[in-house]
Amino acid sequence: MRQRQAVVLGGGGGASVALHALPDTFHKTAIIAVTDTGRSTGVARAIGGDMPAPGDIRATIAATAQNAQFAQLMQHRFDGTGMPDLAGMAMGNLMLAALYRELGDFAAAVAALATMAQSAVTILPVSAVSTQLCAHLIDGSDHIGEFAVRAPHKSPIASCRLLPPAPAVPAACQAIRDADIVLIGPGSFYTTLHAVLLPDGIRAALADCRGKVVYVANTTTQTGQTEHLDIVGHVAVMAALLGAGVLDVVLLNNRLATANQIAALGREGLHPLTLASEDIDLITAMGIQALAMPLSEVDDAQRVLWNKQDTVRHDIAALRAAIVTVLS
Repeated sequence: MRQRQAVVLGGGGGASVALHALPDTFHKTAIIAVTDTGRSTGVARAIGGDMPAPGDIRATIAATAQNAQFAQLMQHRFDGTGMPDLAGMAMGNLMLAALYRELGDFAAAVAALATMAQSAVTILPVSAVSTQLCAHLIDGSDHIGEFAVRAPHKSPIASCRLLPPAPAVPAACQAIRDADIVLIGPGSFYTTLHAVLLPDGIRAALADCRGKVVYVANTTTQTGQTEHLDIVGHVAVMAALLGAGVLDVVLLNNRLATANQIAALGREGLHPLTLASEDIDLITAMGIQALAMPLSEVDDAQRVLWNKQDTVRHDIAALRAAIVTVLS
């Protein structure tokens, strides 16, 4: 009997949550964005010789590693003692840079590091080409690089592209076509989800997917990205990017944020996305199944993230229940 196939498209912590939420009866493949421009990632890209961004891939390998000691080593960040240029550098980023220089192929470097970590899933970079995310704003200006795309106090984003255009890894496209379910997200709307959908071949593969294509909808607005979008706006932009008839299901969080979460988000300039009574009908009218469940974590303890904002996180068990419902 053929083992069922599941694919997660995203990056960083969101992809890890989705991978853990998928039932273990699936063979799981993670297809990860490669356009992060954080300080650690930027230095590692230079060391590797203009390689794709390793940060989100490193985090995904570490989160799915069965070798816990190796995963801890990958996530170690140098404090700059004796070598200020390495301050904040994640060890796993250096490992990927070294493997890339040794092997000459980024996808091969990712596979080698995942093998060393004994990752429980197949992890693929969405592209093996060095490229940057570029946002075109409604005021006509362009912002190049992930950090600039999510910069605050700018005009709303009209669209995104990759500069230069980059082909998807063929194995990533094939995994999508063969999947019984593809989860897009959770993750930052433009800097992660758009970034992983833009390489040439990904959206065509999603259109050809044998199974269901599911968007795990964002739980909050994000500074510099989606202050102007409500829940229906998020879904509409995602559906337009993918093309007519490609997006089958959207998973919506209907658990209200706690007072502590709202206050913590407000300090970061973020706001929870609250499901309105008419939103289900509006999404259904797009030809998309809308499934609303209490998907966010009850725990409102704030994480300290490396050069990123924290958002309301998805609960793994709740997300698993939603996935099982989609597949039933």
